Amino acid sequence: MKEILFFLLCLLLFFGIVLAILFHKSISNFRKIIKQAADAREARRMAQEDEYFKRTSNKYYRENGTPNFKEGYFKGTEHETARRQQAQQQQQNTTARQHEVNTDSGVTIIDDRNIKNGGRKIFNDNEGEYVEFEEV
Repeated sequence: MKEILFFLLCLLLFFGIVLAILFHKSISNFRKIIKQAADAREARRMAQEDEYFKRTSNKYYRENGTPNFKEGYFKGTEHETARRQQAQQQQQNTTARQHEVNTDSGVTIIDDRNIKNGGRKIFNDNEGEYVEFEEV
């Protein structure tokens, strides 16, 4: 009787292990199927986005014409560069007041302040003694 119970216990243990292995394989297969479905959904979504982009770009080109890469495609960049150069020239024109003064002792004084700040005093009235100075 003990041998039969031992045999049944071993048989039950064996089938338990087999069932656990089959359950694990079925769970891993189920996870693979879920991942494949998610990947397929993502691929469909990306294909829809690509199709939408193609439709809208084709509509834009039908309405506005295709871009001419030789003439003016990078016009915005050139325009920004020209505008920046104009601003630099204007700034240089405001500082065009630069002039040199040579003193009797051989010292050269260069005044390169812009027109707006060129004639103002550099000290406030309440900041000590101020001496008027006239350029020669």
